[in-house]
Amino acid sequence: MTNGENAGTANSDEKLSNVKKISIGLQSPDRKVRKQAFLDLQGYLSNENAEFSNQDLRSIFVEIHIYVLNGLRDKVENVREQAIKFVNFLIIEKLPLNDYYLTYVLPVLVERIGTVELIEESEEIRLQILQLLDAIITKYSHTAQLVPFLNDCVTILAETVKDKYPTIKELSCRTVIKLAEALPRDFHKQAETLVKPVITCFYHQRYKVRVEAVYAVGEIVMHSSYKALEEAVTPLAEKLFDQIPAVRRAVAQVAARWLMEYRDRYSFFHKILPLLLTGLNDEVLETRMEAAKLWEQAGLQYQQENEKDFKDEIDYLIQPPKYYPDNVLRPNIGCRGLVKRNVLKIAPGIANELTSWQEDIRLRCAQLLCAVALHAESDITQNLQVLLVAMYSAARDDDHRVVSNIERASEIIGCFVKCDTWSELMVPLVEDGPHYGHLTVLKGLIRGSPREYFAPYVENICKVLSEDFICCSRKNKYQVELIECVKALAEKHDNGTEGEAGYCLFKISTSVFALKHADNAEKIRDSDVMDRLKDCLKLESVQELYDLYAGRLLRHVNRNPELWTIVSEEECLFLSLLSHVNEAFGRNLDVIGEILSLSLDTQCDAESRLKIFYVLAGVFENKEAVFGRAENRAEFLEKLVQDVFVPSLVWHAGATAEAIRTMAASCLRSALLPLDGVELFTAETLRPVRDKLLPLLTSLLEDASYRSRETAVDCLVLLKENCHRTGIWEIGDFVSVYPEVLKRLDDPTDRVRICALRNLPFILKNVPEIFKDLTYRSHHELIVDTLMIHFDDDDEAIQKLVKNALESMVEINKKELLNKIERHKPLLRNQKGCEEFLESLEGLRITEIK
Repeated sequence: MTNGENAGTANSDEKLSNVKKISIGLQSPDRKVRKQAFLDLQGYLSNENAEFSNQDLRSIFVEIHIYVLNGLRDKVENVREQAIKFVNFLIIEKLPLNDYYLTYVLPVLVERIGTVELIEESEEIRLQILQLLDAIITKYSHTAQLVPFLNDCVTILAETVKDKYPTIKELSCRTVIKLAEALPRDFHKQAETLVKPVITCFYHQRYKVRVEAVYAVGEIVMHSSYKALEEAVTPLAEKLFDQIPAVRRAVAQVAARWLMEYRDRYSFFHKILPLLLTGLNDEVLETRMEAAKLWEQAGLQYQQENEKDFKDEIDYLIQPPKYYPDNVLRPNIGCRGLVKRNVLKIAPGIANELTSWQEDIRLRCAQLLCAVALHAESDITQNLQVLLVAMYSAARDDDHRVVSNIERASEIIGCFVKCDTWSELMVPLVEDGPHYGHLTVLKGLIRGSPREYFAPYVENICKVLSEDFICCSRKNKYQVELIECVKALAEKHDNGTEGEAGYCLFKISTSVFALKHADNAEKIRDSDVMDRLKDCLKLESVQELYDLYAGRLLRHVNRNPELWTIVSEEECLFLSLLSHVNEAFGRNLDVIGEILSLSLDTQCDAESRLKIFYVLAGVFENKEAVFGRAENRAEFLEKLVQDVFVPSLVWHAGATAEAIRTMAASCLRSALLPLDGVELFTAETLRPVRDKLLPLLTSLLEDASYRSRETAVDCLVLLKENCHRTGIWEIGDFVSVYPEVLKRLDDPTDRVRICALRNLPFILKNVPEIFKDLTYRSHHELIVDTLMIHFDDDDEAIQKLVKNALESMVEINKKELLNKIERHKPLLRNQKGCEEFLESLEGLRITEIK
């Protein structure tokens, strides 16, 4: 041995001796001494002046490893912590790569944190031990020395991912990925054992743990058999509903990697595709953009891998279909091909999950359906029956986002699937009695269908929807969707008023308006719907709609009007028509008169009659539009008065009968109102009406209801004016009417008194000439005496009305009027009023003399 070798050996022996001396402190009962010993060892081995060869370090490790590794088991936490730091320093920084060292270290790590039973109680120490393992894997990455310890690493990680400490879980997932990358050729041997432990992290409350777990599972599956993928797909799909965008983005990234890199991906495309396609409709823009980018890459790769299969499409089908949805970028050929070849396997799962009890699952499935329908295009036809059933149910979801996506999916399907195909599936269901889910889907299919192809089917669908049991519904959501169907059909209709479509759409709309639910007052605007119908039928105005179809619809509802109640669909529809027909009323007087005669019979439902009278009164207030161009209006009104008003004005006991009399009188008043330029009655038609009405109206003046008495006065005046205009106002009629009106001046209700006084001048105007003779002087005296009594009323308004009535007597018997006033004047308190009235009469006399 040379001197140099002797010197080197002596130097190594000295280093080893120094280390042994320091290591004695590791066995001390004093915790401070043990901790200080680790610090001294690290300080000695890191001394820059002392160079340690690999052999020196190996010899040192052999001598002290038992004591050092025992430090990992020390009862004192501070000592264990320092021991971990020293092991990390020794193994990672000082010792060279050699599986010899790991042979001693890893079993201790397994012992401390790799067993089911919790050995290391300190969370911080467990984390540091895991960090040590992570550092070892990093240092020994892609080396043969790490291979023998793969099982130990997996054993540790399988336990640490289940640790309660979130930071340990997070690091464990990252370490799993690092281990897979460190041993790419060997990791598959143990990978599957990590699937279940890592999946437990999917449900941790910290989102960073969930994100790392998703990435870890993605890596594990890449190195495992199909069993791992099948085990991971469902939990991974659940993370699509995670509230944190980063988690959903991680799922999309993992799915995209599987689509492009998983060795057996062709067998599992149907399981992987939904994970990425769902991300295309994510709420967060960044997630959608990244998912779209990854999906495009996957599609392009698939296209390249199957270039021969797509050759014709690549070469010839460059332009999108003629009626491709607006504002939608068509996916590339590979993306479409991927979905088309797997839609048979994907569709049943979507259909099943659309009816899930979990709201998030229903939402994501509805979004996924949109993406699948857009990619599959016409290839979704063979799955349509299964999907439609689920879509009907999902369209009734309480979450509007689910419904919105179902509507969108329906429009896409309508765009690509032939009309005869989906109509054969939908129409029979609708004919059996739809719910609003059916109508929601139908609306989407109609909207999506190209007008050119769908136009021939419009009339048939309109006929189905116009059936009474379909269009006459009081359900609020059902009504909204039915009207939306009408709007969609109107957009596709292009035959004007030809065929039955126009009438059917009119009937559906009118039925919904008539039975409209209270909640739909703002959702369904009658004018908007009618304007659309007018435009689609190429009419000038909405009134033309009623002119064309109101008569037919009135004849349709004319079914047993005598049996109607206020909830009868036919009555509601009839009243709705009456409120809107205007000019069309006059063109359908025959059917309207027949319905009114039957429905307002005294034996019919009282509430129903009351409601019809109310609407009819409103119609007569617009008489110019109703009767302006009508034929046979005189016969209609005569029949109406005789068959409806006369029986209804007959007194019957009870509050309901009283209300009907009042309402009938109000309606009669509207009917008797004159119409400028149009004579509603002739002498022949009015005479029998007069004979029957006068006794009834005079008896109504004694009715218990003040409204009836007030209305009766108005009706008598209007009847008198109509009779005078037609030349049949006779002295007997006048003499029987005016005393009854005078009696109302003593009515207990001021409104009736005022009404009587207001109308009395009209009664006294244009009296029959014979009434002015002296033979009727007693009548003149009765009128003046009665008025003079009320001329002394305290109310100035009454006094003024009485004065107007007295002025009407000037033309009848002025002399008697003056005499009576002179006689009554000393007895009245209203001296001023008498003087003013006499002065006005004197002025009148002077004017006459001149």
